[in-house]
Amino acid sequence: MNHFRNLQDMELAKMLLDPRKLAILRIAKNEPVTVKQMAEQLQEKPSRLYYHVNKLEEHGLLQLVETKQQGNLIEKYYLTDNTHRGSYTLDRSMAAANSDFILQELLRLIQQGIDVVDVHLRKGDTQQRSLAQVNIAHSSLDPREWAEKMHNVAQALSTAETKVPFNLAEAKLGAFESQTEQDEYVHVLLSYRLKDVPKPSASEEED
Repeated sequence: MNHFRNLQDMELAKMLLDPRKLAILRIAKNEPVTVKQMAEQLQEKPSRLYYHVNKLEEHGLLQLVETKQQGNLIEKYYLTDNTHRGSYTLDRSMAAANSDFILQELLRLIQQGIDVVDVHLRKGDTQQRSLAQVNIAHSSLDPREWAEKMHNVAQALSTAETKVPFNLAEAKLGAFESQTEQDEYVHVLLSYRLKDVPKPSASEEED
């Protein structure tokens, strides 16, 4: 997707949180590629990718754009549908109904980043062999200020060319909307390159 949005489709969320499916989408985002070419880049066997490619195509994230006859074989070329890529947040109701899965995936993403930062710090990575950073900030905010700050952070990370202004009604603060006193908040921003995440062993991977 090309903009920051509230993701309400759980099946789509699963596609966008799955490491292998995301890797496939990244490989196919700029030019059409075959499953064999995907496998070469991922250092995988093509047979391990067909299931993921089929699921991505089924959900409209990957498009079959060309077929070529190569002897007795037909090569299929896929391209990522970039209308579904970009920045998103998970709908609260959907996340609450699937809390175990969502928390598991959030913990995985956070742990990946911590592992990358850990390696970065322990090696004293002054040569910038990896790009990973954690920013921590403390602030005093009322609920409206908090919601606006979260909106602005999301917009800063959005891939959209046009930014969306803050709308208090869309923040859905409920009973907190009338609160005027400030609370203390801590903000943690973790950023890391996926290429710096260690590749799991075959025994750790799941189809």
